[in-house]
Amino acid sequence: MSAINPKVDTLNNCIRTATPAVYALLSDLGRRIYLPKSILSQSSEASVKADHFNATRAVATADSQLMHLNVLHRNLSTLTPERVYGYPPILGNVELRMFWQTHLRSENPLLEDAQISLPIVTSGMTHCFSLLSDLFVNTGDTLILPDKYWGNYRLVFETKAGAEIQTYPFFNTDMCFNINEFRQTLYESATDKVLILLNFPHNPTGYAITRNEADQVRNAIVSCAEKGNNILVIVDDAYSGLWYDVEVMHESLFGMLVGCHPKVVPVKVDGATKEEYAWGLRIGFLTFGLAESAMQLIEEKLSGLIRVSTSGAAQISQTLILEAMKSIGYDEQKQSNFEILKDRALKVQQIANDTRYADMWDVYPNHAGYFICLSLKSGNAETVRQMLLNEHGIGIIALSETELRVAYSCIDITDIEEVFSKIAQVVQSQ
Repeated sequence: MSAINPKVDTLNNCIRTATPAVYALLSDLGRRIYLPKSILSQSSEASVKADHFNATRAVATADSQLMHLNVLHRNLSTLTPERVYGYPPILGNVELRMFWQTHLRSENPLLEDAQISLPIVTSGMTHCFSLLSDLFVNTGDTLILPDKYWGNYRLVFETKAGAEIQTYPFFNTDMCFNINEFRQTLYESATDKVLILLNFPHNPTGYAITRNEADQVRNAIVSCAEKGNNILVIVDDAYSGLWYDVEVMHESLFGMLVGCHPKVVPVKVDGATKEEYAWGLRIGFLTFGLAESAMQLIEEKLSGLIRVSTSGAAQISQTLILEAMKSIGYDEQKQSNFEILKDRALKVQQIANDTRYADMWDVYPNHAGYFICLSLKSGNAETVRQMLLNEHGIGIIALSETELRVAYSCIDITDIEEVFSKIAQVVQSQ
C-alpha cells in the first residue's frame, strides 16, 4: 500500500495531542482516512468567495437556479405519507429498478437483448463505488486507472480499501484515448484478479471515446481474460447521455463488455444525479452484467453491505425519481436541459480554443459532460485559481500544478466569454 499522506500524519498528530485516548482507539482505517484538498474543498471555498461566477460545481444551472425537471419538482407536495416516510426495500423500490433497467436498454442499443441485472438502488454514486470496494477489494489489490481521474476514487479504493492504484497516461500524443498505454498497463498489472475502472464521458476532461476506441478497449480486456485472469470492470457512467459530438459513441461501454468473456464481470455505475438533474436526491444505481442465478447470490451480499451502512436509499428520493420518469413531459424536459448544456459546451470549446489564448494554454479534447480542462503553458494552476477567486470572484478548480477545470454546466452562455477572458488575464499577470 502507498505511503500515508503527509496531511494524515499531521491530522493524526493533532488528534494524539488533543485527545490521546481517541487516537489510541482509532482503527487502521480511522488512522488512514482524511479529506484531501480536492474538488470538494475548492468548491466549498468558492461557495463563499466566488460572488461573480462559480464554475466549480458539478451541477447545472439556468436562470440563476439549479436546473431541474418540473415533472419531478411538482410531485413534492402530492405524495402519500407512505411514499415519503415509509421504509423502502434494501435494494430499492422494485418498480424504480424496473424503470431504470428499461431506461438503460432504451438509451443503450447494445443492451436491448443483453443479460443484465435489475439495477440496485444506492445512496448516490459514491455509495456504488464504496459497495464495490467493500465487496471486491482487498488490501494490496491493484486498481487500474488513467492518470486523470475523479479524486474520490482514490479516497474510496486506496485510502479506505487499501488498494494500490496503477495509472497510465490518459491521452496519447494525438490527444486521443491512450489505448496502447491502457493495454500495456493492463497486461503488466494482470494477476489472477484484475480491477479496472473506466469513465466515459470522462471527469474531469469531458472526453468521450469513439466506437473504434471502445472496440480496442474491449479487445484488450478480452485478451487479458483469455490468459486466465478474472477481471472486474467498473464503468462509471455519471455523465451518460450528455454527448455533444456526433463522432463519439453515444452509449455506454458497459454494453460492449456484457457477455464478452466468462472471466469478465462488468458493472455499470450511474444515477439520477446528473441524468435527471437531481444531484441532492442521492440516487445511484448498480447494474451487473451477470446471469440471474449468479446475481441473486450477489444481491444477498450487497444487501448485507447496504444494511450495515445506509440501510437503503431514501424513500422520498426514490419515489420522486420514479414519478418523474412516469410523467408526461419527462423526455421533453430532459431534452430541453440537454440543449442548453450542449449550446454552452460548443460555445466553451470555441472560446477556449481561440487563437488569442494559444500561447497560454492547451485545451484537452471535450465532447461531453459538464467540464472543460486547460493545461497551462506557464504559471501555477493553484495560484491562478486563488487570484481568480480572491480578485475577481470567479471559482474554478485546480486539478494539478498546471491543469484547470471549468464547469460550464453552471455558467450562462452569455458569461462564458468573460470567464475565459479573466482566466487569461490572470495567467498573463503571473
